[in-house]
Amino acid sequence: MAHSYRILHHWNQWLSQQFLGKQLLEAEEQHFARLLERHFGKHGVLIGVPHQYNLLNSTKISCLSILTPLANHNKKTGYIEGDFHELPLLTGSIDLVILPHTLEFIDNPRQLLSEACRIIKPEGLMIISGFNPYSLWGLKKLLSKHKKSMPWNVNLIHPQKIKNWLQLADFVLEKQESALLTLPFNRSKWYKKLQFLEKIGGKLFPMFGSIYVIIARAKVVPLTPIRLKWKQQLSGIRISTTISGNIARQLK
Repeated sequence: MAHSYRILHHWNQWLSQQFLGKQLLEAEEQHFARLLERHFGKHGVLIGVPHQYNLLNSTKISCLSILTPLANHNKKTGYIEGDFHELPLLTGSIDLVILPHTLEFIDNPRQLLSEACRIIKPEGLMIISGFNPYSLWGLKKLLSKHKKSMPWNVNLIHPQKIKNWLQLADFVLEKQESALLTLPFNRSKWYKKLQFLEKIGGKLFPMFGSIYVIIARAKVVPLTPIRLKWKQQLSGIRISTTISGNIARQLK
């Protein structure tokens, strides 16, 4: 866990200190707000790092929390410090779970996803975002000389693999979208000059967005009544009560 903790710490710093990290957060907040505008509930939790807290503003759920193993320096309410191996939340207690790139920065993504599925209520919603391997950001990771630097050291997970994991956990895919088609320049000047690619690429090549967003809903398991099959024939049995209150069985 120490290795993952260091990576999450660097990821948290990159989101708050680098221009590209701030643009990523802004783009995801806008995207989540549009996708979740009609989703309501009581409890929602974001599993990630502290500087992703503002992503919770994209939902109208009343009771919101962020669950992270990192220390909380922002002193915001709704903070839960916990390990990603076993989430400290009750089974079936959450209406909305948000996983923004969290699966890519840990050693056991499938275990975390299984835990996230466990805490969601029937008909609850899960929203997952990740970096698209087949995008300009994915190409940047492939060609980057600094493969150990953030965020190019991320473990890219193909969205189809995540959808397969969700299907095995009895979740139904509701929607998959992509966003952020701008080149990954970490300088404000060049990034803004190429902002027109966002509109053009969104119409012509939407599948090549640098991030993908998956929304899935937990299935409701129907309660099917089970018919009891009696193995003993009762037609030839007569039950009578004795004076002492004991039950006697008489066969014809």
